[in-house]
Amino acid sequence: MNNSKDNPIVDDIALDFQEPTVVEEKDNIDIETELEAIEDIEAIGTNDELVFKDISLKEKVANFKIVKSLKGKIWPIMLPFILTMAILVVLPLIGIILFAIIEPSGNSTKFRLDLSNFSRFFTSGSIMSVLGLSMLYAVISSILTIAMAYPIALMMANLRNKIMAKNIWVILTMPIWISMILKILGLRSLFYLLGGTALGTPFAVILGMVYMFLPFALAPIYNGLENQDPVFYQAALDLKASKAKAFWHVTFRQSLPGVFAAFTLVIVQASTALLIPRYMGDGKINLIPTIIENYFFKGTDFGFGATVAVALAILLFAIMGVTKLISNKFEIRGSRKWKGSSKQVTSQ
Repeated sequence: MNNSKDNPIVDDIALDFQEPTVVEEKDNIDIETELEAIEDIEAIGTNDELVFKDISLKEKVANFKIVKSLKGKIWPIMLPFILTMAILVVLPLIGIILFAIIEPSGNSTKFRLDLSNFSRFFTSGSIMSVLGLSMLYAVISSILTIAMAYPIALMMANLRNKIMAKNIWVILTMPIWISMILKILGLRSLFYLLGGTALGTPFAVILGMVYMFLPFALAPIYNGLENQDPVFYQAALDLKASKAKAFWHVTFRQSLPGVFAAFTLVIVQASTALLIPRYMGDGKINLIPTIIENYFFKGTDFGFGATVAVALAILLFAIMGVTKLISNKFEIRGSRKWKGSSKQVTSQ
């Protein structure tokens, strides 16, 4: 019999069985080395994560967005404005809100939170109907005011003599400088000269609002028209678009940011005007500002008057927010132009 050591076939078979074992041992060593490296990396990361950096109050305050925006600015110049707004606007507003949500309890707990006035407000049919009527008057007068202000602003914007345009703008906005009580008494006197039968009607109240707030609508619409680039309108005419089509697709769309600003200005003032319904309504038409005045000065229910005032303010903020959302959706950011107003306009 032949010895296995002298047989090459047997040697090959033995090598075939020995080589995988060596390879496996080498692979195991490599895997263990990699695992150790991963553990070292994780250990380093874990140690870093366990170190929590204490943030001081000063750093937290400095990280606020408003504080960052004030850094490097000339905020000391704004300090008088900030103090004025805080004293004349913010503090009275806080007082109104406190009157609306607290009630004197008469015991050691001097005041207590009470939201019953809000429940009373939303369940009062008469108050809700007056609020709805007030908003209807405000919306109608705002639309009419813009409808009257837009052609005037367009005429001023198209004047070649800009000095004349500025003078007309000053004359038209001059009523802003006159006391509101004088203006409303003058308008009331005019109604008396014409017969006085229209006083106390919705027509007189809406006319008074349009007359009173027309200058406030002129300024933003005129600025919107004046800042337009006339190249787009001329290009539309060169492409054989009609004047009406060029105006609607170019001029009017580019002026919409000013129109929305004018609408916001007018509706806020019209819904809170007190003198107009009193003198033009002739005591026959009561809107929500009259109701608030009655609760504050002619009655003793300060809390409910404050609740109505807060509800009206929230409603106006909501209207302003909706107007701003619409404007942001369709306005090209930072350009004061409406989306699509620069598109090519042809006769087609």
